[in-house]
Amino acid sequence: MLQAPNDHSLLNDAPMAKPGENRQCNEAYPVDTSTELRALFDLYATTGNSIEVSFRKMVPWLKVGERATHYLHPYPAKLLPHIAHFFLASEALCSNEGTVLDPFGGTGTVALETVLSGRIAAYSDTNPLARAIAKTKVTPIDIEIIQPKIEALHTRFLRSRSKNPPNVINIRKWYSDSIISQLSRLKAAIEGELDDDYRHFFLISFSATARKVSIADPRLSVPVQQEFSPTELKEKEKVWARFSEQLSNNISRAKNFKNLLSSSPHIIDAGVDARSILRELGGHLDENSVELIITSPPYAGAQKYIRASSLSLGWLGFAGEGELKPLENKTIGREHLLKSVVDSAVKTSVPEANEVISRIRKINPARAAICAVYLNEMEASIIQMTRVLKAGGYAVIVIGNNHVCGEAFLSSEYISSIFNSLGLRTKLKLIDEIKSRGLMTKRNKTASMITREWVLVFQKSFN
Repeated sequence: MLQAPNDHSLLNDAPMAKPGENRQCNEAYPVDTSTELRALFDLYATTGNSIEVSFRKMVPWLKVGERATHYLHPYPAKLLPHIAHFFLASEALCSNEGTVLDPFGGTGTVALETVLSGRIAAYSDTNPLARAIAKTKVTPIDIEIIQPKIEALHTRFLRSRSKNPPNVINIRKWYSDSIISQLSRLKAAIEGELDDDYRHFFLISFSATARKVSIADPRLSVPVQQEFSPTELKEKEKVWARFSEQLSNNISRAKNFKNLLSSSPHIIDAGVDARSILRELGGHLDENSVELIITSPPYAGAQKYIRASSLSLGWLGFAGEGELKPLENKTIGREHLLKSVVDSAVKTSVPEANEVISRIRKINPARAAICAVYLNEMEASIIQMTRVLKAGGYAVIVIGNNHVCGEAFLSSEYISSIFNSLGLRTKLKLIDEIKSRGLMTKRNKTASMITREWVLVFQKSFN
């Protein structure tokens, strides 16, 4: 029977590596973490217990807040950059020229940290908004020539007579007629930019603006109406001013990103489905082609990524009313399943998980099915990760446990069991407290808050 891991506290006083100990350090990666990483591996090998850490304290040179283009666009439950940075700031898990894969790439936190480390980033995600944000984050632009493009954009906006907004779900629930008109004209003006990189940069800034000028509560990821004062509503009507502010902030981020780059980014588009990892020109990503995987998979029924993105998905033309549910059905960890699936009493390959799911089913068959389908789809993704990972390569998985219908659902243990069954050895288990990263909210009445994350490190056998 699988059990929750025993906690073993680490006091974060292991000697820090000096710059240049193992890898060539630069402004983006000023410190080598090899010494502390080895200390963690040794401690786990000795005790076999999970180790409590704070990645913020282990990577103190990486301040919480602005860094390169990490905050180009809001998105729920983003991976803490410190986690990816810690494992990439050493050659212990991946050579300086290696490929790093994130099959659940989100808005590109791992991809961005990977290119800043000078390595090759392979990336996949189902949500087209997330992919668009990630692509923009890792595409350097020439700041010197952007101002004339902004002036031309403003002129096109003032002259635009576009009156047909895209298919945004419940558009008049979120915007006044004046804001709809201004956003439509601005979108049309942006489409007039001929350079792909700058057009995408403008569109991501536009997308963030579209959410800000809506009446959706900015404190919540999923759009929920909020009451605003007349003064606040009047400010929202100034669409170009709000866009200009967002654009200015994003230009500063893009400038910082370019200044931190040590080499031209090399990105591999690994497709839109972690269950079928692709390579850039079609076909599957080659076997044994990835040295390191760092990823934060979705949780079972935890985050409504598509609903949270619904306004941006509509304004950018990715998915409008009537197209959101089919897109959601492609995501792992989704909350809605067909009745036939719920009624079929789905089982997984993990006996310990099946026992918990069986007890959940007696209380809520739908939640039980969500958990079972989630684990099965995660197993399909893990099989793909194992296929592309080189012999001796490492996989770093960031995942949380929670309660479903009062039952402890130990995703970290079930996923560990799947990795182990495929021949990967557990090399390290860390626990990091979540602080204001978009996860400390209760998803529904049958779930609990997730306040801690397990960071699991597996190694593929050399055989």
